[in-house]
Amino acid sequence: MVFGVVRMVRQAVEGLGSRKTVRSSPVGSGTLPGAVLRNRANLILATVAALALADASVVALALPVLLRELDTTVEGVAAVLGVYVLVMAVALLPIAALERRRGIAPVRTSGAVLFALASLGCGLSNSLEVLLIFRGLQAVGAAAALLADFVLIDAGDRGRRLWIAAAVFGTAAGPAIGGILTQLLSWRWIFFVQIPIALGAAVIAARRARATHAIPGPPASRIPVAPAIGLALVAASLTAVLFLLVLELVAGFGVEPIAGAAAVSLIPFAAIASSRIPGPPRERTIAGALLLAAGTAALAFLPGSSVAWTLVPQLLAGAGMGLALPALQGELLPENTAGDAANVLTVRHAGIVAILLIVAPIVSHQLDTATHEARLRGVALVLDAPLPPQDKIRLAPVLLTGVQSENPRHDLNQAIDEQRSSFSGAERVVYDKMAERADETFVAAVTDAFNEAFIAAAACALLAVLVLTLFGGEPVVLGRRRVLVTLAALSLLAIPAYAALHKSVAPKQVTIADPCKPRKLPSTGGITGALQDTALRQLDKSACKIGSSREELVLALADKGEAKTFKEKYGVDPRSAAGLIGLLFG
Repeated sequence: MVFGVVRMVRQAVEGLGSRKTVRSSPVGSGTLPGAVLRNRANLILATVAALALADASVVALALPVLLRELDTTVEGVAAVLGVYVLVMAVALLPIAALERRRGIAPVRTSGAVLFALASLGCGLSNSLEVLLIFRGLQAVGAAAALLADFVLIDAGDRGRRLWIAAAVFGTAAGPAIGGILTQLLSWRWIFFVQIPIALGAAVIAARRARATHAIPGPPASRIPVAPAIGLALVAASLTAVLFLLVLELVAGFGVEPIAGAAAVSLIPFAAIASSRIPGPPRERTIAGALLLAAGTAALAFLPGSSVAWTLVPQLLAGAGMGLALPALQGELLPENTAGDAANVLTVRHAGIVAILLIVAPIVSHQLDTATHEARLRGVALVLDAPLPPQDKIRLAPVLLTGVQSENPRHDLNQAIDEQRSSFSGAERVVYDKMAERADETFVAAVTDAFNEAFIAAAACALLAVLVLTLFGGEPVVLGRRRVLVTLAALSLLAIPAYAALHKSVAPKQVTIADPCKPRKLPSTGGITGALQDTALRQLDKSACKIGSSREELVLALADKGEAKTFKEKYGVDPRSAAGLIGLLFG
């Protein structure tokens, strides 16, 4: 895995070879004897920088395990990401000020060592609180290591490409790296594998500290306002895509971490490929933000539960990332000194913190609502299915328990498979149709929970386009002279295309019928069928009387937690004797 990261950084460096930019550094250019060793050392430093940036999203595909082992929530997992980003954003400027006053030497080794030790603490954590503390310390070490690496990596074209490659690849590849390690080993190895790389960087930093003098760094350049706002918005949109997509793949589609890693690996590959595209930096940024908006918004209208539906949006978002980030970092926004790098990284991480604060509560609330809706629709499917009533009594609690679990789609389908052997002949055909609809209903409910957050992320990217178009310089007009921007604008057609596919291909929702209106009954025949129809009519009558749906009432009868919610909402506890008598005879 470590060597794979190094190879990917090397590919990203080669992909950025078409643009020439030089920045100053107290270290030589790598043309001296031993340049091969120096280049390898630079690659290790760049890999540490990539890992420091990847840590903002590296635990995303470990969500189910973290939710279970640390007994936390979506907000808790978002905090594991958010604390790291917030502390880094706060720490970067003071560390840059220390470097300007005393030279880079004091932070050369300390940052990488602290990053390694904090990574060890993260890997050994057994509670959310402890993990958050070490994530904060890890962020301080990462901030110092990033600024030290910026100065220590050789100056010149190759050094510049290494730094940009770390920024692009590290951001995009975090979830994929974390997903692979989580399934092959455990989530703790996400942090353990970073330790030897960080310590290697500390050794390199210590050696170079002896070869150069601790010269105070020059002051930072003035940061342009419009590109800074654009970077914050683009970073926010990118982070939301990665965080939301991997959460949807795991929570909604039931994808295993390693399969999720394979799915989201399309983003870094697309980013590396698009980073080769030449052009003026402002046009590349606007084109990239348009592509990012198109891909992100398309994810809000996925037509089905296949990962294949996410591929085109991922290609668009990844290509947008590869265009926008290199154009912003170091071109529209200067990165000539460690102070410049601190300013740029602070702006970028401020955008990430802001979007996590926005989308995490939205997704958490929507997931809770979606799970409840999925359970109600599941109850409707069971009650309306033409199956024997005694089988429904056994079946409903089993299926509902699966929907409530930490890995709901997997456990729901496992419960469906386990119950299938109880049916045969025509009843099995009915059961299979009901099971298929139950799975479709659950996936549709969960994916709908992410729509608002994806739209918010797409809005960030479009706002970046607006800011850079209106305030970034002369107006950008679509046409032959603006081919890149024109093509990127055409990618917005993916949004209505996916919306149309969603409307035509997505399975029809299960309707929660009005209990006060007549509805078709299962009518399975025989005495038990007649009793079942009578019971369903009574449920409708009772639900109509108190203003609930029949499905809510059944959920409350079957589950203590739902009964409590039902009582708070309707003032009746259907699981108590008094409540039940009132419902039946009141």
